[in-house]
Amino acid sequence: MLAACAGNNGNTGNNGNEATEGTNTNTNGNTGTEQPAGEWAVKKFDPPVTVTSAIAIRDSDKLRGGDTPENNPITRYFEETNGIKTKWKWLLTDQNDALNQKIRLALASGEELPDVLAVGDAVLLNELIESGSIMSIDEAFEKYASPRTKEAYEKNKDVWQAVTKDGKKWALPQISDGFVGDPIMWIREDWLKAVNMKAPTNLEEFEAVLAAFKKKYPDKTPLAVTGKNTQSPLSGWMGDVQFLFGSTQPYIWDKDANGKLQYGSVQPTAKDALVKLNDWFNKGYISKEFGTHDEQKATSIFTAGDAGIVFGPGWMGGWPISDTLKNVKGSEVKAYELPSGIDGNVGRTGTKLAYNMYVFRKGFDNMEAIFQIWDAGLGYLLEDEKNPFAAGFGEGYDYVMKDGKPSWDVPEGNVELRYLLVAPGNKPPGMVEGPSIYERVLAGKKDTVYEQKVAFSSQPLSLEGNATALKQLDKAHRNLYIGAPTKTYSEKWTLLNTLETETFIKIVYGKAKPEAFDQFVKDWKAKGGDAITEEVNAWYEEVK
Repeated sequence: MLAACAGNNGNTGNNGNEATEGTNTNTNGNTGTEQPAGEWAVKKFDPPVTVTSAIAIRDSDKLRGGDTPENNPITRYFEETNGIKTKWKWLLTDQNDALNQKIRLALASGEELPDVLAVGDAVLLNELIESGSIMSIDEAFEKYASPRTKEAYEKNKDVWQAVTKDGKKWALPQISDGFVGDPIMWIREDWLKAVNMKAPTNLEEFEAVLAAFKKKYPDKTPLAVTGKNTQSPLSGWMGDVQFLFGSTQPYIWDKDANGKLQYGSVQPTAKDALVKLNDWFNKGYISKEFGTHDEQKATSIFTAGDAGIVFGPGWMGGWPISDTLKNVKGSEVKAYELPSGIDGNVGRTGTKLAYNMYVFRKGFDNMEAIFQIWDAGLGYLLEDEKNPFAAGFGEGYDYVMKDGKPSWDVPEGNVELRYLLVAPGNKPPGMVEGPSIYERVLAGKKDTVYEQKVAFSSQPLSLEGNATALKQLDKAHRNLYIGAPTKTYSEKWTLLNTLETETFIKIVYGKAKPEAFDQFVKDWKAKGGDAITEEVNAWYEEVK
């Protein structure tokens, strides 16, 4: 999960956990697990082929038993099974945006790029396209991608928008699982019991719970909120209030009733939500210092026992929500689906369509090898029981064998191996149906090696949180503007974002009247917003 957010690594797949992030294996083999019959098959190249790439090594990337970045369980598997050799042309230290800097230096100096590079920056992708140093992948994808790889992209077509320009696909994007960052509602269940109330399902009920919490615990804060995120206060990765905005989410570009892209922060519902937050501020439902609270500070109020509700991703159940049980004797915490917001609809800002993508050097002629590796990674994500990495990516690293069975209790500590040349990242939405692996494990299932691994490595609250997050995937609104900044965007967005942030926080604090929102919208449009909206929609028409 976390590695999918890291754009400065040669390998951006979290080789230890992604198979646990999504829906279940289909034991009938219909969709998503085993390959359907056809011409595509696992292949061994003879003579072997060598593929070069780059990787930024982290402090936690510890190798054991004499292994090296080019000779470890992952690289050995692909060389022995597929005849694919790994060579790291650039071996960097993961600090100060090292990989992106190296790529830009190579472009400036004319140095030849490695065969494959991981890129997480839309601006850098555009620079690579304009430089003529990478190739489009349209033909290679159609020729070499496995059936289940093609199916994954067919069911998640929007992800191609991140890499499309002039009608061509310039990279192979990872498909995010659709919920890695999506918030749910975490509530102190013991507080709910103390006020004899149920978890809220709509805004009216939510406000009633806030009022009851404040009355019962006058020295506490009913709702923990972050307001310090300079790009999107009120919508940080923990401690957000996205639900309040309903179906029109702030800080993102989403479709309007006519199918055009509109910016959520300048829509009327945003004003209504801000006015409501100001009311909660005045009533003491949120901290008077929320504007100085970043995500971890806001959440720490909850885990210290001083707040009754906090919003954030399902994975928070593992950290830091579980700290509440340690810090507050007798506390109970439970994960709930989001209530409806200010417009009567349930809504949240969805996970990015793609966190990273892979580009390929112009002239690189081993794309078939790339899709062999990609399919192996995808099989793992889809819980393919025949996948070679089902137990883990390296014996002695993320699992050991005990009495002929895998165990994830590694004596020397669990180490993530990140040496796949390409990694799909997360389980693509829509590939298989049925209860998620979290729901299955919560219900006591430990039939497959994947279920056994999740059961061993996950805390109950983490399982509960992730299972809850998956229940409202259809309520998520993803940012549909995922291309490189347009001309006006590059020139004006910093100014517009500052104007937006200041206006929102002032209204919530009561330092500006609600009418200040109307003036903000006028200024936003006049100072570049209208031009950006026109440019964004021109881009969208080209890539959709």
